[in-house]
Amino acid sequence: MKIGVLGNSSKIKTVESMQEIVRFLQDCGHETVVFSSDKEIDDVDVVLVLGGDGAILHAAVVAAQKNIKIVGINYGNLGFLTEYEKDEREQVKELLSALEKGTCRIVKRSLLQLTIKNKTYYALNEISVQRDYGLLSTESTQILRLQVEAKEGVDVIAGDGLLICTPTGSTAYSLSAGGAILTPEVPVIMMTPICAFSMRARPIVFSDTDEFKITINKGKSMVLADGKVIAALPEGEEMTIKKADFTADFPVKENSDFFARVRNKLNG
Repeated sequence: MKIGVLGNSSKIKTVESMQEIVRFLQDCGHETVVFSSDKEIDDVDVVLVLGGDGAILHAAVVAAQKNIKIVGINYGNLGFLTEYEKDEREQVKELLSALEKGTCRIVKRSLLQLTIKNKTYYALNEISVQRDYGLLSTESTQILRLQVEAKEGVDVIAGDGLLICTPTGSTAYSLSAGGAILTPEVPVIMMTPICAFSMRARPIVFSDTDEFKITINKGKSMVLADGKVIAALPEGEEMTIKKADFTADFPVKENSDFFARVRNKLNG
């Protein structure tokens, strides 16, 4: 197989660590390419990401669009999306062997597609629409009022904003905001209000065939995809969100256990 290696420079402390991984893969018989940024990911079967969940998020969006599988090795703190810890190199060898033989289970994680003013963005975790705290404009917004349209009807959410998240994103920002934990491949999208101004505003789970139209009814907003600010929208602007037509494919080890991961990683 042809394997790309992408290392988070803030996590991989020495060049020797990267070289060791490359030599290890080459000794296993794999052709290896080193990427210096997620934008370079291309023309490989698998990309091995060395870092934490942030590195995985950025790499996964690029890899998913090119039908490249993603395997993460945790060099960060939480590592919820990484399949291995940095001292589990031999287990990585077993996974790649199973993948080459076609016997490896692959978890297909959905992504979100966001369209604003004819520009398209993608997110593995969530799209967040939040009130502008004065970071992007001269005045902060006290309450953000958002109109949400889906095939089930129309609602207005007032407060700090809302999240539209994938099952993968259910264990991230949405969980902190009171959302449910969803298993990775369940075909749904969840809407989670952020500090809503009404007690009736609660997380709602929709079919992943739904499409959402969100309009800024009141206030100035920041729009973020996987934590990165991509737009500042004033009153009257709108956006659409739906499931992307491709998935991020994560090969998983034979004994992969979602419940154990939730117990071990989210207990801090």
